[in-house]
Amino acid sequence: MVRTVVLIVLPVFSLVFSAGCLPQPDSSALQRLPEAVPHEPVRLSGDVRLTEDTFWNGSIVIDGTVHLIKGKTLTIAPGADIAFVRRDADQDGLGDAGLMIDGELVAVGTPAAPIRFHSAEAAPRPGDWLEIHVDFSPRIELRYCEIRHSAHGLHAHFTKGVVEDCVLAENIDGTRLGRSRFALRNNLIERNIGKGINFRDSRLEIRRNILRYNRVGIFLFEKDRDSLIQENNFYDNDLHLRLGDFFTGHLTLSQNWWQGAAAQEAASRIHDRGEDPQIGTVNIAPVDRWIAGSGPRDDLSLTPLWQQETGGFVDMLSAGVDDTLYVGSWDGTLRALDLNGSVLWTRPLGDVIDAAPAVQDDRLFVQTWGRRVYALGRGHGEILWQWSYPPSGTDDHRQGALMTRGDLLLVPAWNGTLYALSQDNGEPKWSLELGAALRAAPALDRESLWIGNTHGEVFKVGPAGEILCRSNLGDAVLTPAGISSEGPVFLTRDGILNALDQDGVSRWRTELDEVCFYAAPVLSGDAMFVATAGGSLWKIDTDNGAVLWRTRLSGPAYATPVVHGGRVYVGDNEGTLQVFNADSGALLVKQALPAAIQGGPAVRGESLALGARDGAVHLFRITPSVAMGVSSEVF
Repeated sequence: MVRTVVLIVLPVFSLVFSAGCLPQPDSSALQRLPEAVPHEPVRLSGDVRLTEDTFWNGSIVIDGTVHLIKGKTLTIAPGADIAFVRRDADQDGLGDAGLMIDGELVAVGTPAAPIRFHSAEAAPRPGDWLEIHVDFSPRIELRYCEIRHSAHGLHAHFTKGVVEDCVLAENIDGTRLGRSRFALRNNLIERNIGKGINFRDSRLEIRRNILRYNRVGIFLFEKDRDSLIQENNFYDNDLHLRLGDFFTGHLTLSQNWWQGAAAQEAASRIHDRGEDPQIGTVNIAPVDRWIAGSGPRDDLSLTPLWQQETGGFVDMLSAGVDDTLYVGSWDGTLRALDLNGSVLWTRPLGDVIDAAPAVQDDRLFVQTWGRRVYALGRGHGEILWQWSYPPSGTDDHRQGALMTRGDLLLVPAWNGTLYALSQDNGEPKWSLELGAALRAAPALDRESLWIGNTHGEVFKVGPAGEILCRSNLGDAVLTPAGISSEGPVFLTRDGILNALDQDGVSRWRTELDEVCFYAAPVLSGDAMFVATAGGSLWKIDTDNGAVLWRTRLSGPAYATPVVHGGRVYVGDNEGTLQVFNADSGALLVKQALPAAIQGGPAVRGESLALGARDGAVHLFRITPSVAMGVSSEVF
């Protein structure tokens, strides 16, 4: 009977036992298990005791407390999803569900299959569940795990362990560690509304972590046992480090990056005797640039699968929701390809296509160098309508991409006019003269548009084509704006980032001191990525324009970076595609192509499609990494 229950639940939740690697839990633990339906999570309710070595995989929902007894091990497989139901029986404002570990916990995920501990609620918040509580454990091993929405995260006493390559985010506190020895390496610790790392009377190695957007990055409550805090990157915490009311000693920290600030400035985000004469002191010796190799480590590889030749340069391509690739070429032909490299249809349009087609429902929209706009059926490539605008003295290479908005198609033109056409039939609905050539698509911000011209003027345009405000940035704008929650960020040709508010007033200005052409700033979360013709990739804080990190490319970049799955993909004019980790800036892949890359790739699942100036579309398979090399030593 016992064996029958285990076989039923094995696809999603396993208690592996009997003669073999892991022994059998007792029958009282098994009696608490529901009969799981394949692909549905197993639910553990009430107080569940694990009295034998236990293995978990798949999806598990905990509505209560799961307690592993002393001398036993809970092992959790890569990709396991552990969700906690919020219940607050004691009315203290915190969820009651959690794990209690008196034995050993071994949770080792991979970059591609992390183990997730999180809230089961539809609208999760910090404190939905209580903690992973550990007492007197000889071994806690968390690698490639995510701990979110808890009150106390990893709460351990008299314990020895490793937390490596993990994400501790959106908790009240990420950790509470007392009288323990832990190594916390290569973690991302962010958006905890209390403390990221909270400890007392412990010996910790805190190395190569990224601590950001926490109320307090590190909180040392009292008494330190010669902990090592080095090679970490701190930024945008309310306080980077705080000493508790009972810490009276002295702490010296070196080789950390404190948001690029010098020691005196960085000290303004450190709470010590300068703020409270009754507590201890902190001295820091900061480094002046981002520390590479921080945060969860990552890796991937690209395997070439096929290439499809065209008769001209391929600067841009688009991908539809059905994963069809739509490819414009300098040979004047628009093509549709599937991910196997088969040509689904071709449509000669008679002139160079160097901007990405716009995809909307069952239609494609594209502009050629001949100042002609086409609407085509996505499924067959038949021309549904076409429309053109007059020439001007500013006609030149590099068309601005088209943009769809509601039932309108927006056309930025070389003659300095922004046209709004009906998507149904190409009939002009309104037009707006903006004074100089438009080289880039407008950017949508709520109900308005932002667009810049080659004279450095930028405009906010209302739904009916009316100018709401304008500003002059001093040099040509050749790329679309990035849109943040506060307003647009424009990049000018002379390498200056200009962040504006909704009225066009400057919020901040950052000079990159590098020429920038057609690679637009790309916003992702609270940061943006900028690739330059000077051959750099920059990560910029969108709140204040501060440089977080900068890395060199193989050559000048005209291609807008693509941010996908925590990685940044960028090609350059030397024909090199490079992939970086978006948090750390670490280079993951360097893939050579036969000619310049002037457009971003399309990333779909495990496929990456890219055009180049060898006249071909190239498709690669993305292979995610397994767990990186790890160290089991505890400091």
